[in-house]
Amino acid sequence: MQGCTSKETLITTPVNKPKIDFTPVIAELPDMDFNRTAKTEQEASLMAWDLYTYIRELELKLKGVKKNDY
Repeated sequence: MQGCTSKETLITTPVNKPKIDFTPVIAELPDMDFNRTAKTEQEASLMAWDLYTYIRELELKLKGVKKNDY
């Protein structure tokens, strides 16, 4: 009797990832200092708001980024 043998073959295809240049987007963002400490609840609220507006601005700029074909 002959046994059943199987050999696995892995087939892969190259993945062409889109190349995106974020340099202009990052360069246009304001230089924010998030390395600070809040001593009051109001300062903490302002820090949270600054972070929110910074992230929101980054999201809006990233929506305008187009893929570059190299």
